[in-house]
Amino acid sequence: MPLNERDRIEILMMIGVGDRMRTQQEVCRLFHEMHPDREPVSQSTVSRIERKYRELGHVRDAPRQGRPKINENVQQDVILSALENPHCTVRQVSRDLNIGKSSVSNIFKK
Repeated sequence: MPLNERDRIEILMMIGVGDRMRTQQEVCRLFHEMHPDREPVSQSTVSRIERKYRELGHVRDAPRQGRPKINENVQQDVILSALENPHCTVRQVSRDLNIGKSSVSNIFKK
């Protein structure tokens, strides 16, 4: 299971600052002791989190590339449009809501 932002911050806090810094191995061991039900983190994971924080100042995930997902509000609008007028075509809904025909079609398929 991948680490979420809260876990990464916890790992940074375990590393510490100044003369109270722990080694990456100690952090791995401590994280596993605090979360025995989870998969242990590796030393390279701790290193990557620490490096990301030093370079970027945060540990958030970078935005994903690719086409964005269809917004839930848009999906609801498509469904409501079809419920209001069951005889409308994909092309009509697409034109009315200003979204692509393939997006409307995919929503209908779901």
